[in-house]
Amino acid sequence: MKKYLLLATSIIAFASCGNEEQKTATGTQETEPAMSKGKAIFNANCTQCHKLHEKLIGPALEGAIARWDNDTTRIRAFIHNSQEAIKNGDPRAVKVYAENNQTIMTPMPHLSNADIDALIDYINKGED
Repeated sequence: MKKYLLLATSIIAFASCGNEEQKTATGTQETEPAMSKGKAIFNANCTQCHKLHEKLIGPALEGAIARWDNDTTRIRAFIHNSQEAIKNGDPRAVKVYAENNQTIMTPMPHLSNADIDALIDYINKGED
């Protein structure tokens, strides 16, 4: 019985080592700022083909919103389904397609308009 008690005590002591959070007068202080929703969406959905400041497979996204004349309706349509925007003749969609070797952007219908707005906000800030 003493072995089990010693083992349980050791496990509890080991688990509590090194996990102390910094405390302040107002509560817990995080060591890193939380990632913005837009950055999280960018990291989860865009980084395979895009970077903010340089071309990858797709274009650099810095300044992309201005290139779309800040028309979030058209940007959302393109992000949701670029092929449909191209087929419908959106001039900016056609130009992006042509400038990127006719590479088709993966449709992102799972992103809500609010998600895309957060993504646009992150891109506009231009922060890595």
